[in-house]
Amino acid sequence: MFSNSLRLLLMVMSVIAAFYQFSQGNSYLAFIFLAALLFLLYGYFRYGSVWSAFQSLSKGNDEKAEHLINSMKYPNLLSKQQKAYYFFAKGILHQNKNNLDEAERFYLQSFKMGLRTSNDEAIVNLNLADIYHRKGLTDDSNVRLYNASELTHKNEVEIEIQKLKSRLES
Repeated sequence: MFSNSLRLLLMVMSVIAAFYQFSQGNSYLAFIFLAALLFLLYGYFRYGSVWSAFQSLSKGNDEKAEHLINSMKYPNLLSKQQKAYYFFAKGILHQNKNNLDEAERFYLQSFKMGLRTSNDEAIVNLNLADIYHRKGLTDDSNVRLYNASELTHKNEVEIEIQKLKSRLES
């Protein structure tokens, strides 16, 4: 949940505070600061900035989202669920740039990792249906659109499903 800059600042402050507490003979408090440092390191490698990137995407700030996603140096260390949303975000970013092959690849990887909600699965299916429609793969597009409509999803997703259905029918 923390930005990388804030995480780094808190880690440096934890190290300084731990050394200070050791120098003052208060090893108990020093270990607490070191535990905080380990917690921050664990969060950085396990969760990264995926949720921050999604918040940026939802606000329409693709540049910030791309910067956050690309700043993750070790995405392979993310938890399985975080990897799914990492690939989901990469798919959205590539789709917005019309890199349809890359977007498709990332969406399929997000499915493989396992998305948390059926609404998110419906969104990925809808985005894949749109990609297949743009590529002229009508049968694949219809399958993905059907999969999206069968999943439990929010009203906003239903509106987008209906829009794509009308584009496919015309």
